[in-house]
Amino acid sequence: MNASTETKEVKSESKITKQRRAINLSVKHNVATFEVLPREIQTYSKGTQTAFDEGEYVQQSREEKVKEVVHAETSSQKPQSDEKEADSKSDAQSQVAGEAAFIDKEAVASSQDFLSFLDRSSRIVERALYISSEYDIDRDYGFSDAAADKSSSKREVTQQIKLFDERWSKHRSVTDVSWSPQFQDLVLASYSASENNSNDPDGVVLVWSAQNTLQRPEYRFHCQSPVMTSFFSKFSPTIIIGGTYSGQIVLWDVRAKSTPVQHTPLSSIGHTHPVYSMSVVGTKNANSLVSVSTDGKLCVWSLENLLQPQEVLELHSKQGKSTTIAAPVAVTCMAFRESEVNCFSVGSEEGSVYQAYRHGSQRGVSDRFDGHFGPVTGVDFHPSTGAIDFSDLFLTSSTDWTCKLWNQKSSTKSLYSFNDAGDYIYDVKWSPTHPALFASVDGSGMLDLWNLNEETEVPITKTAVGTRALNRLQWSNDGKKILTGDSLGALYIYDTGEISVPHADEWTKFEETLQKLRTQDDAATQNP
Repeated sequence: MNASTETKEVKSESKITKQRRAINLSVKHNVATFEVLPREIQTYSKGTQTAFDEGEYVQQSREEKVKEVVHAETSSQKPQSDEKEADSKSDAQSQVAGEAAFIDKEAVASSQDFLSFLDRSSRIVERALYISSEYDIDRDYGFSDAAADKSSSKREVTQQIKLFDERWSKHRSVTDVSWSPQFQDLVLASYSASENNSNDPDGVVLVWSAQNTLQRPEYRFHCQSPVMTSFFSKFSPTIIIGGTYSGQIVLWDVRAKSTPVQHTPLSSIGHTHPVYSMSVVGTKNANSLVSVSTDGKLCVWSLENLLQPQEVLELHSKQGKSTTIAAPVAVTCMAFRESEVNCFSVGSEEGSVYQAYRHGSQRGVSDRFDGHFGPVTGVDFHPSTGAIDFSDLFLTSSTDWTCKLWNQKSSTKSLYSFNDAGDYIYDVKWSPTHPALFASVDGSGMLDLWNLNEETEVPITKTAVGTRALNRLQWSNDGKKILTGDSLGALYIYDTGEISVPHADEWTKFEETLQKLRTQDDAATQNP
């Protein structure tokens, strides 16, 4: 090999080296450029694939690379204000969408359908979460002292629940209580006007569930006048009947709104004084509402139409045996015997008890029972659910601190007077299942249970419910619980335990007890 050949080879090597360097620089530049905007990869299906020339593909790839490089450089030179405007526009759109969604939520949350659904469902959830169980979860099944259990529960009256609503019970006094004839755990109470002169309606009725311990009423009803008496309708459990201080009678329906669905007019054709007592008499297919008032009227109404009474009876009585002047009876309470629609008894403000008839030759007041020295606050006929009929017996309570036992047919004088109370007695009720058992409540907050087959001088149990007066009481339909309310607006349910369970011979024993009371009364009359 000569010198010229070597020189050519060196030149060709240097030329190749320069080309390699140029290619490396180009590759580095292209790699740096394509990292800014990665190339979009397109895919094709087999059906769209076509034959192409390799040279054309390389030329197209180069042109695409140039376009991508130019696009990347142009994008990098755009001002940042465009990005800020885009971001602000996006934020504004998101805000408008959020406000629209919020408005829709508010509309749904404030709709009447949603509120009704929430109210119904929340009560169901509350009863499920806070149900007051009657079972003892601490019971030890490995140890049982039957004798001790029997002796401790025999005389025990325990509080099951206290019901009080800060919004509607506070500053009000319980005026009446009632159990639902359909649901054993459903009770109601009517309340007087609020003492703090609030803007709330004067008349309030609350329906409670004994299973809900959240102190929240199931339903609330109101009217413009204080409600003095209220109860569930015997044959229509969804209907609540109330008598007001203004003399109006109002009807509420638990399926409707909180205002009355019907009410009597404020006129002289009905009552013009407070209505303290009412009763639904008759059968399921033929019944009517009987109301009495301190104006001396008895009115009979159809629950289908309260525009005017079907019947009006003036209750008048002679002031004394030596005068013929008759005066209206200021009725404070009333009671019918079981299944009776004609004959009834009423208590009065002057302390007398009257027997009256709605129809027949003796229509009006017929007999007068004197014995109390203060207004009669309660009257109740014996339910007589056993083999022996005691339906002629009735009890009365009075502000003269006594309860009295009467026989409607035998004498106008009381059979016996119970004088153990230390305050006004505001109500008295027979047990619906035990023939010799009755309960009374007084102004000192005491709940007394009397079993005449065991003791007639003192009650078998005395329970201090509170320090304020207990105004009304009512037995449950099964005779195992007592509902009462006080002058502070609190409602109480008590379980009477074994006290209210009668033995098979209770009716016979009670007949013997009554005979002893008659003998004692005859002896006292002969030897005053």
